[in-house]
Amino acid sequence: MAQPQPSPTGIIHFPDGLPGFESLRQFVLLQEEELLPIVFLVSLIEPKICLPLAPIHQIRSDYQLRLTEDDRRILGLPAEVIPGFNVLCMAVLNLGDGTQRPSANLLAPIVINPANCTAKQIIQIDSPYSTATEV
Repeated sequence: MAQPQPSPTGIIHFPDGLPGFESLRQFVLLQEEELLPIVFLVSLIEPKICLPLAPIHQIRSDYQLRLTEDDRRILGLPAEVIPGFNVLCMAVLNLGDGTQRPSANLLAPIVINPANCTAKQIIQIDSPYSTATEV
């Protein structure tokens, strides 16, 4: 399955910012071939804010993304959302510190519409997912 790519400008806009970083709204995705599928979401305003991400379906193939109508409207997504086809669904990673294993936040994925480079971190209300799923 082909992964959608962000627009040629490469700037991803978070209309509401990220939780904890609400004032930061413009980011880029950076990748290094040897680290794929891990990519890095880096703030254009505060480059020290750099979040490692991975495609959520590579962590959990049966992942079920739930979006509200408001989420779809903000992101400019159609009614039928297909991760890996018309939307990127990324998990924020905690790479560990050597004493704890790496984990992924499946409870609040970063959802990116590659057609318009709009993104939002979406908390999956009433879901079985965790903020610290071992990877």
